[in-house]
Amino acid sequence: MHRGSWSGRRAAAVAAALLAATGWIGRQELWAHAGSVPLEWRDLTRQTLAEPVRAELRVFRSRQALRAYLRRGGRSATVPRLDLREREAVLVAAGPRSSSAYELEVLGVEEQRTRVVVRVRERTPSLARPGAATLVFPFRLITIDRTGKPVTLELEGRP
Repeated sequence: MHRGSWSGRRAAAVAAALLAATGWIGRQELWAHAGSVPLEWRDLTRQTLAEPVRAELRVFRSRQALRAYLRRGGRSATVPRLDLREREAVLVAAGPRSSSAYELEVLGVEEQRTRVVVRVRERTPSLARPGAATLVFPFRLITIDRTGKPVTLELEGRP
């Protein structure tokens, strides 16, 4: 066996692996995450009194699970009336913030071929709108139709 033939096979294997990886990435970006259609959503944040303490995205398929989550650690919370037989609740929380000027805004919800994307913008304090210096826990609670697809978050406004 020649030394050149071994390195030739190694180069061919590396090229094949790179081609497969490129194909997979192309599939994910061009096919799996394409075909977006707007998905109807309803904002229930104003009907909910809660302080989600961590930055996270959570999906709830029962009111009991949502109530247990919002009341964990002995905290009090108001859970809105909602029927989750054909819908699911999506909680987007920013975690603790130091000013009342922080807020989350849902820009839209899209159903793609393999997932549901919730697009959210975080508004931050500015010189024109500094807010009061206080500990706040910005969040949004929305409901969407059940699709059976995973829900992901695209957050705009913060690095």
